[in-house]
Amino acid sequence: MILVVVAGALCGAGVFLLAFPKVFGRLMKKLSRWLPTMQRQLKQRTSERHRSDLALTERIAEDMVVQKLVGVVAGAAMPAILFSLLSVLGVAVDNTFAIFCSIACAFTGFVLPDQRLKTEARRRRQSFLHAFSSFLDLTNVLLAGGAGTETALMAAADAGDGWAFGQLRNALVRARSARTSPWNELAALGERFNLTHVTEVAGSVQLAGEHGARIRSSLSAKAESLRHRQMSEIEAAANSATERMGVPMVLLFLAFIMLIGYPAVTLVLGGL
Repeated sequence: MILVVVAGALCGAGVFLLAFPKVFGRLMKKLSRWLPTMQRQLKQRTSERHRSDLALTERIAEDMVVQKLVGVVAGAAMPAILFSLLSVLGVAVDNTFAIFCSIACAFTGFVLPDQRLKTEARRRRQSFLHAFSSFLDLTNVLLAGGAGTETALMAAADAGDGWAFGQLRNALVRARSARTSPWNELAALGERFNLTHVTEVAGSVQLAGEHGARIRSSLSAKAESLRHRQMSEIEAAANSATERMGVPMVLLFLAFIMLIGYPAVTLVLGGL
């Protein structure tokens, strides 16, 4: 039924465009202007996001290409080997079904490395934002205690361990070696890893100035906004987990009702 409706809609659209060629010409002109721009923007965003995911997970593009090729070959070969063994054992297998399984497994092997990369990159982004929030709090405390900006930043970065604090220390060391502003390096780090919050914090602090209480107020506001964002994400994850935990209970309840009601329904139907 759905296919019939879709086919009818397409036929109606074709007849309309043939009946009004001027409308068709205007649509083609608009599409010829929009499609290249949309394709270029989509390609740029996809490449930038993929590049940032690779940098965030400390991988290189050549390894991803090898993994995808291996996934395609392995995905296509596994169903063929399995169905060959079944045919040797005397089990009849449809060739069309075997080809479909090979294509599906090959596509899965091609897409799986990208999905794993996105999952790991998302986890590392969340971990980095948590560490960056703590880094801002420590920097604000040291600034309130009378320390200088660079001293407070380096001391706050040295106070933590892990991958995120290591990246922050490396950025600050590069800024000190190049004699540039540490906020420029932090902004570059945020752009490299596609961390908009880090870039926004660095930009807002630079606008606030390099000295005085304005830096402390700006850091305090940004750290508080990051904490609120993290708390909302944690609450959303907890609510989602709670909802998922309720599904098995509902299924068990339905199974229990069916188990109790089945004998009664059988007796009633048998009496008819």
